[in-house]
Amino acid sequence: MNGIHASATSQKNELMLARLRAWIDRIPVDDPVDRRNALFMQWLLLFEGLRTPLNKLYLASFHWPYLYERFYSKARTGTRMAIAVDLGTDLAMTAVAWLGLYLIRTGRFRPAVSLYLAVILCSGALAYAAFGYRATDGSITLIMVLALSGMMLGRRALWITYAAEAVVLIISIAPTKIASIPHVMPWLVEAYNSLPLRALMSYLLITVILDRSVNALRQSLAEANAQRRQLSWEITERGRAQEQLLHAQKMDAVGKLASGITHDLNNVFGIILGFSTERDRLTTADALSDEDVQITADAMEGIELAARRGTTVCRKLLNFSRRDATHAETFDIASAIHELHPLLRQLLPPSILLDIRVPDSQLLIRFDRSQFALAIINLTANARDAMPSGGACTLSAEREGSDVILSILDTGTGMSASTKAKIFEPFFTTKPIGSGTGLGLSVVYDLIQRANGDIRIESEPGKGSVFRIRLPMATASAASSEPGVSEAEEHAWALLIDDDNDLRSLLSSA
Repeated sequence: MNGIHASATSQKNELMLARLRAWIDRIPVDDPVDRRNALFMQWLLLFEGLRTPLNKLYLASFHWPYLYERFYSKARTGTRMAIAVDLGTDLAMTAVAWLGLYLIRTGRFRPAVSLYLAVILCSGALAYAAFGYRATDGSITLIMVLALSGMMLGRRALWITYAAEAVVLIISIAPTKIASIPHVMPWLVEAYNSLPLRALMSYLLITVILDRSVNALRQSLAEANAQRRQLSWEITERGRAQEQLLHAQKMDAVGKLASGITHDLNNVFGIILGFSTERDRLTTADALSDEDVQITADAMEGIELAARRGTTVCRKLLNFSRRDATHAETFDIASAIHELHPLLRQLLPPSILLDIRVPDSQLLIRFDRSQFALAIINLTANARDAMPSGGACTLSAEREGSDVILSILDTGTGMSASTKAKIFEPFFTTKPIGSGTGLGLSVVYDLIQRANGDIRIESEPGKGSVFRIRLPMATASAASSEPGVSEAEEHAWALLIDDDNDLRSLLSSA
C-alpha cells in the first residue's frame, strides 16, 4: 500500500510540474530572442520573489543578534534607519520580482526586466550608502545585474548598468572620513584608498566580456536571420522558375504536336462534312423512306461522335498547356498512358512503332497529372530523336513490390557511359545547336524526384536505351476520395484513345 501511495504521489507531483512548465511557456511575446529569455526570467523572478522574503524571515527569526551586532549597530545611518533600509529594500525587491513576473505574463518583457534591474540597483545604492561597501555582500548581486542587463536588454543597457553600479560603489565611500582631511593631497590619497577600485575594475572586465559576447551573439543571430530570409527568397524564386520551365516545356511539346494534331482535326472535320452532305436526301426526296431516316440518323450520330473527338483532342491540348500550380492527385498509370496514346502517336513519325504494354489491373500513383504527361512526352521525344531511321518505342508498366515501374524503351543509337553520366544535367544535350535546349530530361528528373520517385537509364551504343522510372504506389482509398470523371468525359476519352478504325467504321456507315 505504501508503494502504491508513493507512486500516486510521484505521478501527481510530475503532473503539477508539467502544468507549471506549460503555464510558463504560454507567454504573449513575439520576438524569438525575448521569448527564450522570458522563459528563464520567469523562473528567476519566481525564485527571487520567494527567496528574498523567506531568507530575511529566517535570519530575523534565528540570527537576529548576529544581524544586529554585525550590520545594524555599525551602520552609518544609525540602527533604526539601517533596519528600515534593509527591510525596505528586501520588500521592494520582492514586490518588483512579482510585478516583473506579471508584466512578462502580459507580454511586456523588456519593461519587466528594466524595472527589476532598476529596483535592484536602487536598493543596492541605499544598502551601500547605509552600510558601506565592505560591510555588505552585494558583489554577487551586482554581477547578476550586469549579466541580466547585457543578455536580456543588450549592449546599451549593459553599459548603463555598469555606470550605475560605479555610482553605487562610489556612494559606499565614507564621506565623513574624507571630509575630515584638511589638506588636498591627503584627501586625494584617502579617496583613492577608500574607492573600491578592485570591484570597479572587476566589474569593468566583466562588462567588456559580456559586451563582446552579447554583440557577437546578436550579430550571429542577425546574419542567420538574413541568410534565412535570403534562402526563403531563393526557394520562392526557384519554385517560380521551375513552374515557368514546366510551362515552357509544355508549350514546346504542344508546338511539336501541332502538325500532327492539325492533321487529325482535319480528318475529323472531313468526317463532319461528309456526313453533313446527307442532308440532300431531305430536300430531294418527296417522301423519306425508312432507309433514308436511318441513314440520316446515322449521319447525325457520326457528326456527334466526330465532333466529340475533335473537342476532346482540343481540350486535352488546352489542359496540358495550362499554366496551373502543381496539384498532385491519385490516378491509374495505365489509363493515363492510354489517354496519352494519340499525343504520343502524333509525336512519333510513321517509321517508329509505338507499343504500349500495361496490365489490366490498376496501378495507382500520386502525381501531378499534367506533369506526368509532360514527363512521358519528353521521354518519348527523346526516344524519337534517338531513332532517326525508325524503330520501335515501347512503354510498359508493372508492379514491383510497393512500387510501380514505368519503362520507356527505344531501339535507337544508345549512348556512351560519359553521356549517361550527364544526361540529366540541365542544358546538356548531344543535339546540334538549335535542335534542343537540354532541359527535357532535366525537367523529367526533377518531376520524378519531387514525386518521391527515382529514374535510371540503361543504354549501350548501338543497342538502344531504357529509362526506368520507379514511383511509390498510392492506396485505393486516396483515389476514391478524389473527384471522378463524368460519364460524358469517359466516353469522349474512349473515343480519343481509339485508333483510326473508328474513323473507318464511321465512313463505312455513311
